[in-house]
Amino acid sequence: MDKPYTIVQRNDYKVTIYHGIAPLAPDNDNVDVQVTFPNGECFSAVFFTLQGIHTLMKRYRKTGECAGGLYFWASDMIIVQRLTEKIICETIDHLLAEEEFGAMFSKNEELADISPDEE
Repeated sequence: MDKPYTIVQRNDYKVTIYHGIAPLAPDNDNVDVQVTFPNGECFSAVFFTLQGIHTLMKRYRKTGECAGGLYFWASDMIIVQRLTEKIICETIDHLLAEEEFGAMFSKNEELADISPDEE
């Protein structure tokens, strides 16, 4: 069985992508992402595609959530063209280089690295 997450070791940080047991739908999905730095600090955000948001809002019309799909919101939301490991990592690299990372990701205050240990 495949793991419900992918760990990508970058030069200055580690990315854990929590995709679940089903494969990501690169054009229509959302995924939790954690970034861990060598000093142990961890930050989290949720990556969405526009189609993924549309799908959620359509479902909300049926479930009644968010005033019956009238609106959508998510804290720490980052919208990308596609949900791929490459795009997620390139986005994080750009946010770090432009010093925008802290505005997009929330620091995990209570938990240190919550990434699964690699076996």
